[in-house]
Amino acid sequence: MKKFYFIIGIFLAVNILNAQPIKNFSTILSKEYKDKAGNTLTGKGIIIGDIDSGIDIFHPMFFFADGGEFNWIDLNNNGIFDAGKDAVDLNRNGKAEGNEKLNYIEIKDLTKMLDNDTMIYQPDMDFLFVDINGNGKRDYGEKDGFTESSPTYGEQFFISIDKNKNNKLDLGEKLIALKTSKVKAIREKSGTIRRRGIDLIKSEPDDGGHGTGVCGLMIGGHYGVQKIHGIAPDAEVILANIKYNYTPRFVRSFTDYIKFLRDEKVHTILFEDGEWMWEFMDGSTEEEQLVNELTRQGIPIIAAAGNLATGNMHIKDTVKSGITNKYDFTCMNGKGEPDIDGAFISFLWNNSNTEPEFALTSPSGNKTIPFKNGAEVFSFDGYEIYYAKEISPRGNVMMKISLSKGINSNVGGKWSIEVKSPADIIIDGYLADVSQAWGRVSHWNSEKLTEYNTITFPCTADSVISVAAYVVIKPRKDEEVGMLAKYSGRGPLLNGNTGIDIAAPAHTTFTTSPNFRYSTFGGTSASAPHVVGTVALLLQYNTGLTHSQIRNILRKSAISDSYTGSIPNVLWGYGKLNIEGSIEEVIKNY
Repeated sequence: MKKFYFIIGIFLAVNILNAQPIKNFSTILSKEYKDKAGNTLTGKGIIIGDIDSGIDIFHPMFFFADGGEFNWIDLNNNGIFDAGKDAVDLNRNGKAEGNEKLNYIEIKDLTKMLDNDTMIYQPDMDFLFVDINGNGKRDYGEKDGFTESSPTYGEQFFISIDKNKNNKLDLGEKLIALKTSKVKAIREKSGTIRRRGIDLIKSEPDDGGHGTGVCGLMIGGHYGVQKIHGIAPDAEVILANIKYNYTPRFVRSFTDYIKFLRDEKVHTILFEDGEWMWEFMDGSTEEEQLVNELTRQGIPIIAAAGNLATGNMHIKDTVKSGITNKYDFTCMNGKGEPDIDGAFISFLWNNSNTEPEFALTSPSGNKTIPFKNGAEVFSFDGYEIYYAKEISPRGNVMMKISLSKGINSNVGGKWSIEVKSPADIIIDGYLADVSQAWGRVSHWNSEKLTEYNTITFPCTADSVISVAAYVVIKPRKDEEVGMLAKYSGRGPLLNGNTGIDIAAPAHTTFTTSPNFRYSTFGGTSASAPHVVGTVALLLQYNTGLTHSQIRNILRKSAISDSYTGSIPNVLWGYGKLNIEGSIEEVIKNY
């Protein structure tokens, strides 16, 4: 669902209010590890598949440092770098030419916590570029006349090797040109495929910034150069950009996305979406079965468990035979809130021989005729009501319900739904609306609310590595550093399985943002890429590792503490991600 923008905005606002420099970052290892050939583990040679919102292909953190080494020329011989005056010796003739003027682009620090000086060039935060036309700004993209063959798709970026670690560009320090995109291909929302070396420069923008943030945590930056960089900065990525629909199923092309990444021969896949509305949540869908097939072939597949736990959108209850249970819920009414012209309900139970009946009561107090079988659309009290009963391949039952109104209207108000069953059943009731948000929208008003059973599809696939979120920096109200994030999706799955494999850092993490920015990032959207970045390092060390082996490595090396309690459990799975411990496990035993 399009829920991630809300999460990013909340974390950003909270952290700016409490701005202070941060010294420890969740993606930076404390020591250097080598692969079997003696190369630093940076994810080199590994291709990550990401099902997400997109990526800002122009961000300098997403280009490899493969353009060669260059000297810079101190034109006025003052011993310091003067942006826009000094030069890069592109043609290596020892002279400053008119098209070799060296400038830099300030990567804006939206976090206000990275200790960034906006008045000077800092090698660990900013990027140099050759100002070919001398206009004092970086030109890039087709709009400025650049093509697919242009290094960094614009006036070329450079990083500087800060040999003396004073975070300045000093005389004699070398420049490394960036050149090739780390993005190998993108399947756009329309289905159009853009490829590096052909037409990647034409890729659609990442309007919400979610995928840009995710990719920053996995592959952003350059090892040992920037203050923040991804866990596997030399890995490549292929994206399948998610197209959202206005009504459930909100994402209807998961199968296409998975098959695209499979055919592109990625080494590992990340799902950066969570769905719960009109989903059976039992691992039975075509998409979930395809996930199982790929993991059996050895491809590690990781997914975020979702941020549904505190959304007040899940209830669980026992409906006794012959007794009517009533559940109240509220839809937004547009008074200082989003206008909601459609809301949706799923009721799930596991006995297909039992047929409970349902009846809605509108905000005006009128009640529908009970319904229990088949599918129907009918008008009621000025609303359009739809319901359909379906049975999954695993024999679980779902009653799908929607309530809607016309354009420029809303379904706001206090509603209720009654459930009556001829036999005892346990029901799970899920609620959502057209905002597709994790919270602060339509919600249950019921004592049967529960944070459990809130792991979202496709984490409900039998074989997926499901990732929860914990607090690493800047806890929110009623949270502590080290504890499970309150919103983090919790098990068990509806089939009783634990559901969570491992927990990883969430709020607050630091990453890339579109339009040449750094930002904070959170939610299980941030925790899952920590696991994927780790997997890329493990695969660089041993590309033959299977999904099952990697799952076992992550579980075995995970950390338990006073917050996790006895593991495994339905909150933490096997504990907290231990990046270095998992690497050491692979080096020792694989």
